[in-house]
Amino acid sequence: MSSLHEVLTRSRRRARYSQDDVGAALGVSRAMVSYWETGTRIPNDRQLSALARLYGIEPVDLLEGRDVELAPDGLVGMLLRADDAVDPVAALGVGEFVQFLDRFAELAGILNEPIRSLTQSPFAHRQKYTQKDDIRRKAEEVRAHLGLGSAPILDLDPIYGSLSIATYRAPLGADLRRAPSGAFLKHPEMGFGILVNLDMTPGRQRFAVAHELAHALFHSDETNRVLCHGAGSREGFADGFAGEFLMPSAGVRRFAEELGLPPRIVDPVDIIEIQRYFKVSWPTALVRLRQMNAITQDTYVELRASIRPASLARALGYAIHPEEDAQNAELGRIQRFPRSFLRLLRRAVVTGAMSPPTAAAFAGLSLPDIVKILGQPSGDARNESPQLETGFREFEVTGVV
Repeated sequence: MSSLHEVLTRSRRRARYSQDDVGAALGVSRAMVSYWETGTRIPNDRQLSALARLYGIEPVDLLEGRDVELAPDGLVGMLLRADDAVDPVAALGVGEFVQFLDRFAELAGILNEPIRSLTQSPFAHRQKYTQKDDIRRKAEEVRAHLGLGSAPILDLDPIYGSLSIATYRAPLGADLRRAPSGAFLKHPEMGFGILVNLDMTPGRQRFAVAHELAHALFHSDETNRVLCHGAGSREGFADGFAGEFLMPSAGVRRFAEELGLPPRIVDPVDIIEIQRYFKVSWPTALVRLRQMNAITQDTYVELRASIRPASLARALGYAIHPEEDAQNAELGRIQRFPRSFLRLLRRAVVTGAMSPPTAAAFAGLSLPDIVKILGQPSGDARNESPQLETGFREFEVTGVV
């Protein structure tokens, strides 16, 4: 047996992280990490859990001083080995993602709820069918399967719910030159799961969700996990699919014609109209229009460098999401989860299968978050069900969340 600070030091070194890396991942200073590793300070429970996820071991091993090797076959390790240079912030996010899928399966078991999951793609894919026409055709097939036609997709979450693909959002790093945009994982119980980098703007997150869908539907017969970082044939295919899925060529042409726009667009105001209609990011709109030859290469370069799309959209009367101008946007914990998970969590509390504090701890939420899920605007969820009174009394006495 070793002391906690000794295990922390050896675990960090085995994971090949510096103290600066760990501090950045946990939101503390390098000095604080040094205090933990010399025994001067002791991490709190939340920090211990985060450290364990980062190092790929169990929190109990840290607490009991067991010096264990990194688990080679865990789902987190499988994803992280897809990219040896993964940032520690991304490692924590991947750990959150896998933990979420595990908890989702556990919650379904507690409620005796059958797990609705996609474990095999309904679409055929052969490795050589990866040309532009093939990618466009596959995006059209998926849209037809979902009954979307060529219209804009206003909300992606119901689509993934209908496909029984669990989605989760977690911080993976704001520097997109190093940070992954997301991941795909085939979980042994939950089936297909998708992770999206929360540190990206909303438009980029939408693109990442569609990108990961391509991996789930067309690469899951080749691999059970993909960490999306860098280039490669799979990434190129997924990028092309995401563009066609979010901005189908026929839909873009139809909308442009209805607006009376010219076939070859040069005015950024016209591109703003198209971008806002299809609810994609400015870079995605430019790339798609360039792929369709609706703008020239010179126009693409000029507009990419000279236009501030949020400012222009605001001047045109569009409502601007507060996260559009910046990355690292804060998103409430509740919104990281898919609606299907939140519905089950709510049912667990309402039926008395979990007390409110237990549900909060189980999902990593606060008690006020649970109150919101219960739909109590007054902040008092006791009237939702008689079973809740005991749970809230427990919280008031113990202060446990």
